[in-house]
Amino acid sequence: MLWGRRSSRFLLGLGGLAVLSMLMTWIVLGRTPQARRGRLVPAWDRGTSAPRPADRAEAPAEAQDFKVQRDIQNYTIQSVCSREGMPRSPYNLEAWEQKTLFRHIIVNDKYKFLYCYIPKVACSNWKKVIKVLDGKIENVEKRVKMDHRKDLVFLSDLPPDEVKSRLESYYKFMFVRDPMQRLLSAYRDKFANKAIVDFPLRYGRDIIRKYRANAPENVNGTDMTFSEFVHYLSDTDPREMNEHWQPFTKLCQPCSIQYDFIGTQQNLEADANHVLRAVGAPPSVRFPQRQAYYKPTNKNILRQYLSEVPPQLLKDLIPKYSMDFMMFAYPIPELDTI
Repeated sequence: MLWGRRSSRFLLGLGGLAVLSMLMTWIVLGRTPQARRGRLVPAWDRGTSAPRPADRAEAPAEAQDFKVQRDIQNYTIQSVCSREGMPRSPYNLEAWEQKTLFRHIIVNDKYKFLYCYIPKVACSNWKKVIKVLDGKIENVEKRVKMDHRKDLVFLSDLPPDEVKSRLESYYKFMFVRDPMQRLLSAYRDKFANKAIVDFPLRYGRDIIRKYRANAPENVNGTDMTFSEFVHYLSDTDPREMNEHWQPFTKLCQPCSIQYDFIGTQQNLEADANHVLRAVGAPPSVRFPQRQAYYKPTNKNILRQYLSEVPPQLLKDLIPKYSMDFMMFAYPIPELDTI
């Protein structure tokens, strides 16, 4: 059974987009035995085989809102993954799903961890950190042109027995962010950024020709609008999507992999440094700080862009990323107030 069919059938059975937000609230507030005892479920107690890593550092000190958000995310992960038909192991996945997953898990044998990278969620900095840990780069602040494959080992590079042993014994982590902010970040970086030419040529030209009325034949793809991008995404099968906008639940399969830690973009520095402590990285290795010129995609910028997208396009788009929203309790855009 395909993940896309699972999520589509799940949504249809619930009545579609109109009840998606209600479902998320129900998942969070559901009266399970854990909830009745007045506690939410931590990541290492999600009903998976992953034990709490007692020999590792405690979770980073966070503001109360981050603690609440993390508890909600942990509980929704458990609730969604416990549903019938959801994958329990990477070996339960379809061939294309498993291939995608293993191609996105970076292996570090020196510190015995697996990192599932998601484009547009600080993955370039994580790859830089991993190269520093392996002695391929001097330090995390060194300005280098990032080669996203060189000097890195991926789970897909290893024979099956070595894949299995690492999945069973290594520390596993991933990072997520608001799905709509991630999509907008991909658009701004790959299409609105005039320094990038390959993505407009590979995708932008065809998108404009398909979705813009009276588009000229010699269009170069550099002026593709966010609405046109959203229209393209809503019409595209997730398995055919580029990794920069493919749903992150398909890239990292959090139901089939028992992650020890799932960090968030909104608490990036604290979560990243927690992971470094947990894997025993040298104290001198810290997660890179954001550069002064960095302009993040935030809620205000997202609202501005969403206001230019016809509501129907957003209604068509959101089910494609339903698992990203539900599993990590991210808010669905309020279409009637944009």
